[in-house]
Amino acid sequence: MNILVLGSGGREHAFVKAFSTESDVDRLYCAPGNGGTGLEAVNVPLNILDNAAVLNFVEQQNIDFTLVGPEAPLAKGLVDYLQAAGRRVFGPGKLAARLESSKLFTRRLLEKYKIRQPRYIACTNADQVRAAADSLGFPLVLKADGLAAGKGVFICNTSAEFEPALHNLLEGENSAAASGRISVEECLTGEELSVFAICDGTRHILLNSAQDHKRVFDGDLGPNTGGMGAYSPTPLSTGKLLQQVSAEIIEPVLQAMRQEGCPFRGILYVGLMISSGQPFVIEFNVRMGDPEAQVVLPLLESSLLELCFNAAGGDLKNARVSVSPKTAVTVVLTSEGYPGKYAKGFPIRGLESVPEGQLYHAGTLRLGDTVVTNGGRVLNAVGFGSDLESAIHNAYEIADKIEFNGKFYRSDIGQRGVNYLKGKQND
Repeated sequence: MNILVLGSGGREHAFVKAFSTESDVDRLYCAPGNGGTGLEAVNVPLNILDNAAVLNFVEQQNIDFTLVGPEAPLAKGLVDYLQAAGRRVFGPGKLAARLESSKLFTRRLLEKYKIRQPRYIACTNADQVRAAADSLGFPLVLKADGLAAGKGVFICNTSAEFEPALHNLLEGENSAAASGRISVEECLTGEELSVFAICDGTRHILLNSAQDHKRVFDGDLGPNTGGMGAYSPTPLSTGKLLQQVSAEIIEPVLQAMRQEGCPFRGILYVGLMISSGQPFVIEFNVRMGDPEAQVVLPLLESSLLELCFNAAGGDLKNARVSVSPKTAVTVVLTSEGYPGKYAKGFPIRGLESVPEGQLYHAGTLRLGDTVVTNGGRVLNAVGFGSDLESAIHNAYEIADKIEFNGKFYRSDIGQRGVNYLKGKQND
């Protein structure tokens, strides 16, 4: 088959790496790709938000299967557009993508079908948000209704944090994502984790669990980012919990989406908070997480392409998944200043010293024989181990092999999981 992966991040490099090892793949393309994807695929300078341009490339290159990595093309209806032209593509259509593109759509859906979630109040102006804050009390969470690249969520512990967050959502850099619509939500306390499922509209198969680290600084301090690191699986994801998430959240959501007339095919990212021993839905994403893909996909021992291809065709009935018993950890190497302003174009040194499969590119650009920084999140160092602590150690060994001006990373990725395990041992 001829395969096209759409996107340019570490997530897309993880998909490209996985597909590049499949015997069924003839030609592999990535659009627009990055400095790493070009080693295993042909990078294509394609505007992936231009549906017609994508279809034109698919037809010209006789692409048999397209995988959409990021959320923006999904929200714009690229899947519907390609399917209308008779092309097989993996990802949800525009209406199903509302599970991510509209936080309030998701909240109302979960409320209608009685699926466990935090209390919330839908608001359209500042006065309503303030009244909702008075009703729910602090701490609370403000969420832009629309897509905000992982940066439209504000946890407000006090009224002093509330007003700047509200201003940001209504008038600041995240106002476009809010578009006047904000979900004000109860702030649950507990342990966070994410569960990833491949769905064919009716059935689903769990891939694995992971825990992301959103804040830019150690100790989960500072502003939210697209993700500073992750590990998989999480120690919270017992067989019992995963069965509960499947039965009480994923299956009812798939059924609800069918009843609403927009069956969900694609990867469902279920963001959970385990509070009072029960899983609550914090958010859904309608694609693989980034950087979670960089730890979930390398642990998959069965064919990722077969799973995605069959799910896109609505047929996971006979699908099987084999997952490594190892733990994977990724540390995101960023440009100094991220998630704010940062410089680009710095040469990256040490790439040749990293073992195969332990480094995923994100914000990089290849200029001849030199790879330079080209984004906020630059590279993903991935470590593996028989347990979480050994995987953490391996990940930081890889991170320390790479050098570029302004390199920054958190030093505590995975520590929450380690602390959780130690707490369980002491119980």
